[in-house]
Amino acid sequence: MRGTGRLARLGVLAGVAGFWTCATAAAKGEPGFDPSEDYLSALASVGAARPVLGLGMFACGAGAVLGAAGVVSMLCPRAALARRALLAASGFVALAGLARVTCLAGAAGCNAGPLVLEQVTVSSRVHAVSVAAYQVAFSVGLLALAAKARADRRFALAVVALVGAVLTPVLALNPLPLPGGTSQRLWVAVGHVALVLLAVWPRGSSSSRD
Repeated sequence: MRGTGRLARLGVLAGVAGFWTCATAAAKGEPGFDPSEDYLSALASVGAARPVLGLGMFACGAGAVLGAAGVVSMLCPRAALARRALLAASGFVALAGLARVTCLAGAAGCNAGPLVLEQVTVSSRVHAVSVAAYQVAFSVGLLALAAKARADRRFALAVVALVGAVLTPVLALNPLPLPGGTSQRLWVAVGHVALVLLAVWPRGSSSSRD
C-alpha cells in the first residue's frame, strides 16, 4: 500500500510537470502562437505544427488526475465518491485530448476554447463537452474530499480541497475578465496546484496531522 501511494504521488507530480513542459514546448513550435491569447487545446489540434506534444500534454494531464485519485485513496480511504469522481475526470481529460479540435490555419489565433470553437465538428463538440465534464467531475471530487476530510477533522486538507473545487470552475468562467489563453491557463494551473498539494500532503487521520 505504501509503495502504491508513493507511485500515485509521483504520478501527480510527473503528470503536472509533463503537462506544462509539453505545453511550453508545443507553443514554442507554433509560429505566432501567443500563450496569453491562444488556447491550450489548439496545441493538439488538427492543423497544429507539433500535435504530438499537444497530445502528450493531455496525456500528462490525465495521468496527473489519475494519480490524484490514488492519492485520495491513501489520504482518505473512505472518500469513495472523491476517488471515483477524479477517476472520471481523468478519463474526460484523456477523451478531450483524443477528440481533437480543428485549426485549419494552425494553432496560433485558433478559436479552440470550449465555447468559441473555430470549426464545429463532431470531434470538436466531443472535446468541448469533455472539458466541461472534466470541470464538473474535478470539482465534485474535490468537494467530496473536502467533506470527508472535514468529517475526519482534517481541516487544513478540507480547506485546500474546497478552494480547489471552487476556484477552478469560477476562474473557468473568466470573471475578471482576462484574454482567453490566460484565463484557461489560470484555471488549469489552480487545479494543478491543488493536485500537487494533495500529492505532497502527509498521511494522517486527525487535524493535528494536518
